[in-house]
Amino acid sequence: QDLFSELYCRSTLLPAQGPPPSIKMNATMLPSGLLLDLEGQGQTYERLSDEEETSQGPSTGKVGRALLVASSIGACGMMALATAPEEQPLESLSRVAVASVELTSAAPKAMGQFVFELVSLVVMTSIFLYGAIKHGWAGFTYVSKMQGLPAPSFFGLISVMILYGGPLLVLYGAATTQPLAAIAGAILDLIWLLLATVLGHALPLKKCEGMEATRHSQAIQGNVSLMGFHIFLIGVQLALITKSTPIVGSLAASCKHMAFGVQEVGLMLAVYIYLTQFVHMGASGFAGVAGYFGIPSPKLMGLGAALTLLFGSLALVAAPLIPQELASTSLNLPALMSVLSAASLIVFMLFATIFGHVFPMRKSDEAAEKGFQMNCIMRNDSIIGGLMFIIVLNAPYLL
Repeated sequence: QDLFSELYCRSTLLPAQGPPPSIKMNATMLPSGLLLDLEGQGQTYERLSDEEETSQGPSTGKVGRALLVASSIGACGMMALATAPEEQPLESLSRVAVASVELTSAAPKAMGQFVFELVSLVVMTSIFLYGAIKHGWAGFTYVSKMQGLPAPSFFGLISVMILYGGPLLVLYGAATTQPLAAIAGAILDLIWLLLATVLGHALPLKKCEGMEATRHSQAIQGNVSLMGFHIFLIGVQLALITKSTPIVGSLAASCKHMAFGVQEVGLMLAVYIYLTQFVHMGASGFAGVAGYFGIPSPKLMGLGAALTLLFGSLALVAAPLIPQELASTSLNLPALMSVLSAASLIVFMLFATIFGHVFPMRKSDEAAEKGFQMNCIMRNDSIIGGLMFIIVLNAPYLL
């Protein structure tokens, strides 16, 4: 904890000049998402004692850790179900659950928030790493050739570099509190998502119909939501830019003013997939799906799913708009709304992914169908990662 605190201060604070006053720092607030303003103005910082740290500032605590562990188990367990067909589903989930609980129990308190933030970003960017590993240079060269692009080998190489570079820059920026690196990585991911959506789904959608058209539409919805989570990430990182940030330090004040608006735009796009599914399916549509899979009380489950999508999406967007003065001293209403709405949307996405993609993939013998379902699983997994990231930012303020 002391080493991390020292490295963090060295990388973000202006050098002390003269005999400046000493300011005590809560180590649990070090992760970038908590927006601790450490511009410093030449001040020195020292770590709080254990007694002071438990009484000041937010920490992950039991509630926040439980929510994040549950989300991690759900997202990783979904992957275990999809990629380990030789195991029984309960064995796969129990294996992941034990590993997740052991990891989070062993993490030091001051590092817990930092670890969870990185875990959520790994899950959010997993679709890009999966694509790079699955297709590689040769695969994207072939795709570029089929799209009629000039110099397909060059575009194949650029594709692989973006798919690896974007997530790695995001993780590096979050791990080292370098907002420009995280922003650059998010922009690379956005460029890829935009190109993949237009070339891979929007244009083909105009030439097809039926089930194929439905699948392209769902892919577009998921990609738009992923764009939203990356824009939200950019907004979070903009708020972390200080006067000591290279290149853009002089624009620190402007970046902080822009941050909130960028985050809100990101949240509006992030819930796009949920709102479109609510409009398209409705309670009756979800009741039909529940009945098809033999889920008890299908009408009630359909109504619950529809209400979760509607109110969860609206609450996620509206929570940051609530004036802070409306939050009591014992309860942070915006943070509570954000955590509960994100958690409810995670639960819905887990059910939708397991019943709609994992089980069909395990039953299919066709390579093309398995590949399609796996792409859907990875897209939904990344959306869950974006929701986990929102929980990471807000859960500590509930205690």
